[in-house]
This record gives sequence, C-alpha cells and structure tokens, in this order.
Amino acid sequence: MNLKKIILIFFVTFLYFPFVRAVPDKVIFSGCVRDTLTKELLEFATIQLKGKNTFSVLSDKNGNFKFSSVLPGEYVLQVSYLGYVSWQKKIELKSDLFLQIDMTARSNKLKEVVITAAESPGIVSSSKIDRAAMAHLQPTSFADLLELLPGNISQTPNMGVANTITLRETGTLNASGEKSDNPDYSISSLGTLFLVDGAPINGDANMQYIPSGSDSSSPEYKRNITNKGVDMRSISTDDIESVEIVRGIPSAEYGNLTSGLVNIKRIRKSTPFTARFKADEYSKLFSVGKGFAVPGQDLILNIDGGYLDSKVDPRNNLENYKRINASVRSTWNLKKEMWNMGWNSGVDYTGSFDNVKTDPDLSYQKIDKYKSTYNRTAFTNNFSWTFPKVDLIKSIEFNSSVSIQSDRLKRTKLMSPQRATVAPTSMEEGVHDGTYLLGQYVADYLSEGKPLNAFLKIKGELEFFLGKVKNSMKAGGEWNYSKNRGRGQVYDISHPIVTSGWTTRPRAYKDIPALQNLSFFLEDNITARMGKHKWETLAGVRSISLVGMSPAYLLQGKVYLDPRINSRWSFPGIRLGNHDLNIDISGGYGLTTKMPTIDYLYPNKWYNDIIQLNYYDVNKPLEYSRINVRTYIKDITNYRLEPSRNRKWEVRSDISYNGNRLSVTYFRERLTSGFRYSSYYMPFEYRKYDASSIDAGSLQGPPALEDISYTDTRKLDGYTQAANGSRLEKEGVEFQFTSQRIRPLRTSVIINGAWFKSTYTNSQPMFETVSEVVDNRPIQEEYVGLYDWNSGRINQQFNTNFMLDTQVPEWGLIFSTSVQCMWFVSTQRMYQNGVPVSYLDVNDGLLHPYTQESAEDMKLQFLVKTYNADSFKKQTVPMAMYVNFKATKQIGKYLKLALFANRILDYLPDYTSNGLRIRRNVNPYFGMELNFSL
Repeated sequence: MNLKKIILIFFVTFLYFPFVRAVPDKVIFSGCVRDTLTKELLEFATIQLKGKNTFSVLSDKNGNFKFSSVLPGEYVLQVSYLGYVSWQKKIELKSDLFLQIDMTARSNKLKEVVITAAESPGIVSSSKIDRAAMAHLQPTSFADLLELLPGNISQTPNMGVANTITLRETGTLNASGEKSDNPDYSISSLGTLFLVDGAPINGDANMQYIPSGSDSSSPEYKRNITNKGVDMRSISTDDIESVEIVRGIPSAEYGNLTSGLVNIKRIRKSTPFTARFKADEYSKLFSVGKGFAVPGQDLILNIDGGYLDSKVDPRNNLENYKRINASVRSTWNLKKEMWNMGWNSGVDYTGSFDNVKTDPDLSYQKIDKYKSTYNRTAFTNNFSWTFPKVDLIKSIEFNSSVSIQSDRLKRTKLMSPQRATVAPTSMEEGVHDGTYLLGQYVADYLSEGKPLNAFLKIKGELEFFLGKVKNSMKAGGEWNYSKNRGRGQVYDISHPIVTSGWTTRPRAYKDIPALQNLSFFLEDNITARMGKHKWETLAGVRSISLVGMSPAYLLQGKVYLDPRINSRWSFPGIRLGNHDLNIDISGGYGLTTKMPTIDYLYPNKWYNDIIQLNYYDVNKPLEYSRINVRTYIKDITNYRLEPSRNRKWEVRSDISYNGNRLSVTYFRERLTSGFRYSSYYMPFEYRKYDASSIDAGSLQGPPALEDISYTDTRKLDGYTQAANGSRLEKEGVEFQFTSQRIRPLRTSVIINGAWFKSTYTNSQPMFETVSEVVDNRPIQEEYVGLYDWNSGRINQQFNTNFMLDTQVPEWGLIFSTSVQCMWFVSTQRMYQNGVPVSYLDVNDGLLHPYTQESAEDMKLQFLVKTYNADSFKKQTVPMAMYVNFKATKQIGKYLKLALFANRILDYLPDYTSNGLRIRRNVNPYFGMELNFSL
C-alpha cells in the first residue's frame, strides 16, 4: 500500500472517530495540579484513583489530568509529585467532576531533587532537565547542559566560538580524532529546533558573515552562525524552569527539523527575589529574578535579567564575549465552570557581543579588529482554553511571537598586498580596465542584518473513547515568516578585506525576498488496555511547504509529508519479592524535514574577474601601468534545491524495579540530502594579451590594447552553489540507569553513556581539480574531473558516566562525584577511488565519460588521483578518564553556596599514531557561585 493511501485512511478514520461517544453510564473526573504558593502548574504529577479498580494517569504540561470513563462510586484519590507532600482525599463520583488540587512543597531545607537529565516517562525518547539539575550543574550558557545527555561529557566553556548543538552523533573529526568544524554538515545543528515557551528561535534569516577569504583560524570563521541554527552562547539558563531535549522521533506537532527538538520552558511562578553570582577562571556571571503573585487574582509576573563577561583566555583582555539578557513574563489564568483560559505573554531581550583585537606589539598585523553584536527582542503571546467538563473537546491553543534582531559584524584590517593585484571594482559584465591595489591600506567591512521573524500557531485537542480505547487527538497549523531588513554587506570595493579571490559585491539584505513556511499536522495518541497489558501509540502526519516564492523554484508550493509513529507496550508487573518488575518495549519510525535558509535559496551573484592584461610599469607604475579585466556575472541560485530529509527509527526498552530504572535505546538515522555548497565548473572565454610585446620605452601613457598582440582563449573556472550534497548516517546505543537512593548512604547511583557511529560524506558526485601543469598551462583550466566517491569519514565513540548523587536534606547539602570515561574515539577516512567517472572539457563545456583512452591521454591521465594507503587506516584515540566534583550547601535561610571542579583527576595514557607518540594533558576547570534568596 503506498503512502498516499495510508494517509487517506488515516485522515478518514480520524474524521469518523469524533462522532463516536463514550458509554453514557460512566462519568468524567478531571482536575488540575498546581503549587499552593507559587500557582505553578505541575507536569507529570501522578494521580491515582483507587476503588474496586485502580486507575492512574500523569498530569500534562498544563497540570491537567482527566479520567474520561469512570464508574460512579466511592474512591480514594492520591496525588504525588517529587519534592511535594503527598495529597490524599476520599471522593464520591456521582456525575462529572472537576477538582483543583493544590500541593504543598516540603520544608524550606534542600529537598531531594534530580540532579541529572532524566529519561522522560513519555512515549517519545527524550531527556528532561529541571531547575534543580541546572542549579547543581552551575552552567554558564545552555551549551553546558548537554553534558547531561547520554553520550556527552563535561566540556570547558569556549565562548570564543559559536556553540552549536549535535544530537546522537560524534561530531565531525579531523584525521587525528579531534573535534573540527565542517560547514558541509551544518545540518546537524541547523536541523535542531529550539522552542522557548512554545515559540521557535528562528535563524533562517541570519546572514552575518564575510563571503570570501576567511580561514579556519579567523575570528569571523569561528563565530559564523549562518546556516548553523542557534548559537547556544546566547541562551541564559537562569530563567529556565525545565528543558526537554527530544532525541528520538518527535511528535507531528513539531516540524522544520531533522535532528531533534529542544523545548525550553521558563519560570512562570511566584518566587522570592533571587540573585546569582558565578565566577570561574574564564568568566563572571551575575543574574537576578523575582516572581510576583498579584493578590486577589490568578496572575503571576516574572522579571529577571543577567550579565556575563567571558574571556577565551584569562590572560588576554583583547578577546572576549559578553551577554546581556532581560525578560518580563506574565501568566494569567481564568477559571470558569465550563472552561478555563490561560494567557502567557513575555518580552525578552538578548544581547550578545564578540570582540577580538590583535596586539600590535606582538603581531605583524598592526590593525586587525573584529566586533560582532547580536541584539534580539522577542514578543510572545500564548492563549489556551481547556474544557474539563466537556467529554470531547479538551483544549484549544493559540501561539504567536515576533522577534526583531539588529546584528552588526564589523571587520577592520591593515592589508599589505605582496604584489600588484586587481581590486574587484566592476559592477557590470564585459571588458573594462581594473584598478591596482598598490601598497598598504586599511579595509573596513560591515555586515548589517535586521532579521524579522513572525510565528503563528493554532492547535486543538480532542479526547474520546471507542469502547475501552482512549483517543487523544490533536490537529493544527502554523506559519513562519523570516525576512532580513538590513543594509547587508557594506564596504569599499576598491579596498576589499582580502586581496585575491573576492568573487562578490555589496548587497542589501533588505532586497532579498522573505521566507514563508506553512505547515499542518494531525496526530492521535491511542491508549488501550488488554487485561494487565497496556498499549500506547502516537501516530501522526505533518505537512510542510514554502509559499510566496517565485515559480522558478522547485520548492514553491510543493508539499512534503512527514509521517511519524511511536508505539509502546507495557507488560504486566512481575512480582519479585515485595515489588513489581515492570518492563516496557517501545519503538518508532518517522520522517523529519528541514527547509533551506534564505542564504541557501537566495545567494549573491557570482563575479568572475578574468585578467586579460596585467602590465605593471616599474618606472612609472601610476602613470603607465594598465590592467584589463573581463568580468562575468552569474546567477548561482539553485532553483532545484530541495529540503533536507531524515529517516529515523529506534527501539527502546525500559525496566524498572523498586525505584531503580534502566533504559536502553538502539537507533538509526539516514539523511542523504543535507545542505552544502558544492563546486561546479564552466568554460569562460577571454582575450589573453601578451604583455611582453609592449615597448616600454616608447610609452607616453598606459599601453593601448589594439597595439598589443593577443590570443582568444578559454578556461574552466569554478563557483560554489547550494546543493543537497551531504549524507549523514547515525547509529548507536544509548543507556541510562538510575538507582533508588541508598538510605544509609543518602546516595543514588546514576550510570549513562552511549556508543555512537556517525558517517559524514557526500551524497552526490564531486568536481575536483588537479594541480599539475602541462605545456605551461594548468590542467585545471582545460579539464576538471567528476568523481563518484565517498569523500568523508566514519567516526565512532563509546563513553560512560558514573555518578554518585549524595543528598542530606536536613543539612541542606547535595554533592556529586562523577567519573566520566571516553573509552575510545576512532575515525577512518572512507576509501576513495581516484578514477573520475567523467570529465569536463573546456572546448565544449560538456561532460565526457572517462575511459581507458582518457587514462592514456597526455593531460587527462593526471585526473586520476592516487592516495597513500595509510590515509585510509583507522585512527583510534584510547580511553580518557576524568573525575568531576560538584557541591551545593544551604547556609541559613537565604544563602546557598555551590562549587564545582571538573577534571580534578584524570587518566590520559600516551598512545602512538602514525609512528608518533602522542602525549595528552588537560587543565582542570573550577569555579563557585553564591545564590541569595530573599
């Protein structure tokens, strides 16, 4: 059965289901769980209804719960939530009933909390990190939280580079097994969706970069976030209540992603005035916050702000990163007899500032400055209506947000051309005289971006029974708008920031069309009980399309469908001793789709300046020199570009017994249409003048072209174009074990880790040039080979984290010791057959098959590339072990002191690579913080 038929059956079935009603002799019991003082809605509270039979549910993200089909009678209602006093009450159900349950937190002393990422109890594979875990970790930015995920270890914050996210993968590595940045696989971070209070952080209109000439050591290269998604340095954790990181197949409600989902929920409850001061060897951080409960109204107002000052090297004041954040949020709930309404709004500001200067006393580069500023203001409004006494309609939600950015990248350099070169001054095609770059000059480059992003979403939820089968349906749609209103690239074309290879011209970003993304989704969460067995399935489909584009684009109006399914089977508990052994088996499959960014869809035009005559008069360079250029201008837009699509599947087992839980997940992902800039070549005609035929002694001015002998010729030249040319495959096993607390020791044991295998390579044939020269002419000007090979690497790693979590609430003390082992990291270059499948000929601009006859040709033979066999050998970095320590101590009623020391002990054995002995060492990372609560 093909996909269209499956989707048709899916829709027709769901349209039929709402007309089926529950059995009339049963009642609906629903309610809401919240904190007595702060009015915070408590998610994942356990609600048990005990009578002749026992029913159990978990509260949802709004604290709501519902038993939709309960026999009338007397019951005992029990509610429990970690860190709160258990709640119990006898109730009699005669008719539909809604109950507000207010729970009381335990004493003011430090209560037992979860200090690491917990596997979510939901059907989707995800990690949940709450406020207590963040406080114990003492993060500088959101990037620090990732060490809590399976497969990750602690890292020293590096605020001198863009901090992008990778999920379930090793990340790109170099030949030595060290982390490296490869923009060909930026889809890993670009394809991770960040949500803050339901609104996305949209980076599709970010274009702050320098288009040519940036090497991997330059400050702009390290901090470039274009086409890379979210820079986690800009996200403060001080106003975050909880984070859910979806690693598996996400709900159909979420889209425009390939890798995963980061769902951030901020603090929305009454809190005392809090102040946090953190200091470590690299940075100082200060933040304040307060949550106000308005008397007489169910209204909460949260205000907070923070400041971070970080240095890449504590000894260097010329390279630093600063962040300012502020937020005002309101939460208002209105409860009526038949419905409840919630209104969550917020205004948020984030300022992110990078500065790099070169010390003129220590460098030949006397003037070299880099400054990047990122200013983002976001406005969010979320409305929700719930209907606790209605047996069909559960809720309606409306989400909206608008974000405005003002970004500036300023680069200033003293340029010293080593020889007379041409300035890229031509703005039109054709032949013209160029301008020499003679002597030193100061180049200024400005990239001014003003991204505007808007987001609208509407969602409805239904709940009904078909016999004993519970159906919780959701359906909705969303619209995303991205537009850059900035002046764009502003610079003097006669004084470029690089002296060669500049193939672009100034462009205003405001002239680029907007990007509009339209999506719809439909999903059903089906729950059924068969005796003591429980089966749950989350199945849905999501559509995604780009609208408002030129018809020339393949993407215009084309709809892509992402079917997704997660299913779980819970077996009856097996009685062992005094407790039940519970086993769940689950799995899922789904497609995820990420649309291209504005930079991929609307590239700047490519300028090819071919020098026809380069005559430099050494006696009178300003009066008699002449440089003649033929300029070609090409539209390098790829109108056939398609979205990047990922196929994911996984199986998972959860085993729990008496407070101990083990979760093991095996997953595979295959993405073959990742975005990258691929090289393409074509022939260009030009007139090659013979400067040696000029009689310098007879010149009265620049030489006339008609007096110079020439040859009409052609050469191949290349440009880069956005393409679906990257392949990324992931395979691995994730595991996490959490023990119950050993009461005599006040300690629980937490073990997690992962084995990852990641393949990074191309998915399309690649053009490659060769450097050989025959008859004084480079072969690459006449022939370029097309190679159908795998130009990439296969990386693997295996790690475990062993943590002892000790908590003594009556002393207000929490301390943890973790032993992190990266057992190995390996990388292997994929084998490359150096024989091209075809070649491009300058004479006709066409591809020709590469045959045995070609291999015997005097010039074409050089297109066959040879490699050293050792370059394809696997390189393995042996184990590395680190010991980390963290502690939190409550001092009196208002003060909390925390400290951390990462890598206070380490074991890094020497190893041999390519005949060389490698010695490793790391520096410890330590710091402390004070928290005041008034």
